[in-house]
Amino acid sequence: MASRKNAPPPPPPPPPRRGVREPVQVYLDREDRELLERVARAQGWSRAEVLRRGLRGLASQGLAGGASGGALISLVGLMGDGPGMPADLAAGHDRHLLQADEEHERRSRVD
Repeated sequence: MASRKNAPPPPPPPPPRRGVREPVQVYLDREDRELLERVARAQGWSRAEVLRRGLRGLASQGLAGGASGGALISLVGLMGDGPGMPADLAAGHDRHLLQADEEHERRSRVD
């Protein structure tokens, strides 16, 4: 029986992964979800990879303004602050987005 003192040292741990990944939750309607699935299947990528590449593609087109967070900064104040703005917009953003999307759908069916 070999002594533990003569055993080779354990292998070094694997190198850390580049960068930190953070989970992001995205709400998609059925059509966008199906499109995401089709693109992922056609390219042989994960859904996350499709979204990452799409985001990078938009940024490379200048939509992010070149600065970190530039795309989000450009959205600040976009909706204005008129009297029709909901007072609970920050807290109820999901509900307000859903209502706006439903209204847009109704209007586009009438046109």
